[in-house]
Amino acid sequence: MTCSGRQDLVDGDLPPGSSVRYGSTVTTTAPDRPRESLFTRDSRKLVGITILCLVLQTIGQNWSTGTRLPGGTAAAPAGQVSFHATPWSGWVLLTVAIVVAGFLVGVARRGAARWDQDRVLALTLGVVSGLTAFVWAVGLAQFFWVGWAVEHGVLHPFTIGDVAMTIERFTP
Repeated sequence: MTCSGRQDLVDGDLPPGSSVRYGSTVTTTAPDRPRESLFTRDSRKLVGITILCLVLQTIGQNWSTGTRLPGGTAAAPAGQVSFHATPWSGWVLLTVAIVVAGFLVGVARRGAARWDQDRVLALTLGVVSGLTAFVWAVGLAQFFWVGWAVEHGVLHPFTIGDVAMTIERFTP
């Protein structure tokens, strides 16, 4: 387009790094930044999804339940057993170790013909997500297991992680 004998430039008409002078004003375009690699974007996703998975694991490991001790009646219960689970540091350490190992293997496999860095990071994301689902499944299974076990006479059921148990006996 021309206006008053000069050509108006539209954004993108100038090659990167060039400048145009209009009277006393100089317009310069910024040089192009190198494009992010897929590995850089995947690494950012890996960090973000790992943090999200750790938060979800923490939520899935926080539970508490209680049931009556066997041997009592509804009118005169023998006592109460309470269970309270808190996040276990073992799951956190395992998750972080998987992420670090996956990242290091991804860096080592840069440019490989098979199982390149992008595929390794995608696999790492899948393993971390699967571990989070497993932690939730273990938490739910333990929640129901401890109640069932106490009702059937097992006062100290096997649990994984940080599960505290309180037994309160009622005296007649």
